[in-house]
Amino acid sequence: MHTKSKDSSYVWINQHYKLRILSINMLKWVGLWTLESNTSSFLKCIYYIYNKIAVSAMIIFAITLFADICMMLDDLSIVTDDGCIFAGITVVLFNVINCQFTRDRIARLSYETLNSCEELCQLSEVNFTEKLKYYLWRDKIPFYSFCSLGYLLVIALIFVTPTEDGSLPIRARYPFDIKTSPGHEIGFAVEACSIFFGVTAILAIDTIIVSICNLILLQLEILNMNFQNCSTTEIKCFIDKNDDNVIEKDRSIMIQKRKSRYRFEELFKQYIQHHQRLVTMIDDLNDLFNSSMLVQMFSSTSMICLTGFQAIVVYYKNDDCIVTIKRLFRRKFNVNRNNPVTSGHAIKTWIKNFEETGSVSGQDSNFWKYSIYLGAAVSQLLYICWIGNEMITHSSSLAEAQWLSQWHDQPFDRTANLLIFSSMFSQKPLRLKAGKFYTLSLETFIAFLAINF
Repeated sequence: MHTKSKDSSYVWINQHYKLRILSINMLKWVGLWTLESNTSSFLKCIYYIYNKIAVSAMIIFAITLFADICMMLDDLSIVTDDGCIFAGITVVLFNVINCQFTRDRIARLSYETLNSCEELCQLSEVNFTEKLKYYLWRDKIPFYSFCSLGYLLVIALIFVTPTEDGSLPIRARYPFDIKTSPGHEIGFAVEACSIFFGVTAILAIDTIIVSICNLILLQLEILNMNFQNCSTTEIKCFIDKNDDNVIEKDRSIMIQKRKSRYRFEELFKQYIQHHQRLVTMIDDLNDLFNSSMLVQMFSSTSMICLTGFQAIVVYYKNDDCIVTIKRLFRRKFNVNRNNPVTSGHAIKTWIKNFEETGSVSGQDSNFWKYSIYLGAAVSQLLYICWIGNEMITHSSSLAEAQWLSQWHDQPFDRTANLLIFSSMFSQKPLRLKAGKFYTLSLETFIAFLAINF
């Protein structure tokens, strides 16, 4: 590996590394990662206590929510309200506990994807400038979008939610009086810390997962191009050296021209080996996070159902309104059946009366809160299913790329075994799993939406 190539590859790949470091730092801020080995023993001890406090606060919050659900089973509105929060805190707790036991393996897989991507950049002979930029933005845009949505949810839960005098932002069942001091302050601290720690943790963990997936997708696309061009011997510069966004010392990712000609089978073998490396990474990723993805899917679908119901209940929370809706609907049906000429006027009257009688004043903030819940659940489920669908598509196209590798121009006795061996693995697409039951894809996403709605 050439030194210049190795250094310059960080012009783009290092941006992924920085985002990965930011995600790990977010976990450190909320006490859910480990400090560096050279940290003093005193700070490690303080951080250990901080870690236990953070995890304990989320567990206590989940228990108090569940207790309130059990105590209020006769009130469907409260059960669904608490259920939305409980579904979210459950998936957060599951991911946090999973991260506590597997963080060393997560860190190794994270660095392995970065290293393998850099090594493939050194090996590749195709122009993939736009691919590097595209996947960098695919990391950054969702990260900042979900952070904005997540912390907007924190603000909505803690500060915007309307409360009665002395009550907490989120209903929960505590073993002490929360309407008097210091019980109120303790309850508020538990809820505020749990929500902030939980949202930060899930954002950081999801960013790490998505970043790993995006780098694997990037390598699959580069491998596709490499297989189709592995008979080419000319080495080209594939980063614009005049790009002002690139710092002076790292203006390009340039592979120095090789002195000896690579034979077809040598390049093909290297690409096959790299593909096997990606297969191992996907297996490790599924082993680490397939249970988390399953919990995430059930949590998201539960939130979609509960928030959809709760948003309607909040916005039309009036018994008289329900009676009026039924009565107006019967009238509209009769008019449509008996007098089609006046059906348009009947529909307009029905909508007007519904708007006048159905709205409940003072509930707009709750309506927007549940809208944020719904948006977060749908977008998170959609994004991870879309990435899984991309994984299937790109890995499935490897077989076609290998077939287009100009193998017919090479000696058959040298290429036959390579093609047979490579096709055995490329015929089976790479899949992201949610437990042992579901493959993450757009088909799965549509199926879950159909169940919910």
